[in-house]
Amino acid sequence: MRTLLLAGGIAALIAVPSAAVADTIERVPETDPTAEEAAPSGVTTTSALHAEGRGTFRFEGSGGLVVSGRGVVRVRDDSTGGDLVVTPGGFGAASAPGRKGVQRFTGEGMLVLAGSAYTVTVAGRFTADAAPTATHASSGVARVTGSGSTILQGGVPVPFWASQRILLTTGPMSVDLAGRGAREWWTRPHRGGGKRVTVRRVVVTKRVEDGRTVAHRRTVTVKRWWKWDGRAPGATWRLNGPAAGTVALTTISGRVRVWDRSTAKDLAVTVPAGTATTTLKDGSVVYSGLRGASVTIAGTGFRMKVRAFDVEGTFTPVPGSLARSFVRGGGTFDAGAATDVRAGGHGGVRVLLQAGSPA
Repeated sequence: MRTLLLAGGIAALIAVPSAAVADTIERVPETDPTAEEAAPSGVTTTSALHAEGRGTFRFEGSGGLVVSGRGVVRVRDDSTGGDLVVTPGGFGAASAPGRKGVQRFTGEGMLVLAGSAYTVTVAGRFTADAAPTATHASSGVARVTGSGSTILQGGVPVPFWASQRILLTTGPMSVDLAGRGAREWWTRPHRGGGKRVTVRRVVVTKRVEDGRTVAHRRTVTVKRWWKWDGRAPGATWRLNGPAAGTVALTTISGRVRVWDRSTAKDLAVTVPAGTATTTLKDGSVVYSGLRGASVTIAGTGFRMKVRAFDVEGTFTPVPGSLARSFVRGGGTFDAGAATDVRAGGHGGVRVLLQAGSPA
């Protein structure tokens, strides 16, 4: 009986076209809560980075930083010439710098910092804004843990419920990523189990008209369900902005999804002949079934998402343009002066590619 079932299964597999098998393995439609469209629109920041939440915030880099909230703030000057300027407001008296040069502020208040190299760690409730100064660009690495949200310049709030790594730098950017296995997401409970997480909270505040309360504060929570899929591509590379420039993927085994957000609709994508192409409801185009292929993407305003088992490529932005990126998977990437940065799994790394050059 087992022999008959096995033979029947092999015969059925042979009868199915290879293209259909590839489409079954590579599901094109995705619900991805870490994409920018998952967050409410209309909320952004002009700072390089805006972070708010409850937990810890750590920034190691240069430029200006404004931190407010309640808790404990530790500041260390890492510059050679000791050029860090700290302006406290509302906090209690700062402790004297210890052996490692760390100053400690406690209580509730605000700190304004500016310098070429420093490290700040906040524990408690915090709101932080990083921005360039007249003498130093905003560059460095930030990490947030706990719960809250972060916004990269020109982007939208992206929540974090565990931890999040952020890199502030410039282009160009190159990646060398690989991996197998990823989360599969649903908008509703799915058969076979799955874990539920919060990907967005929208707060509706109280509104009063003519002395009457017409709306009360309430929180609308958006949930997503996920389950681990060991067959899915494990490397992800995104570009948002919309980005302006050229992407050259020297090798990719997986799929590429692009959105043309330019006014002139000038997006140009070059893929190998015979590549499967799917146009989704939102107007994006997916090129799937790529195996060791070379792909080129160029335009003045596009978004890109790569899901692959293996991908190597570079992004060269148009001079003076800004872009946001996200990388996840095994391997490393380079961006501006930051080299051999490990992407890591789970939360990955969010990257701001600024127009200027970090000091």
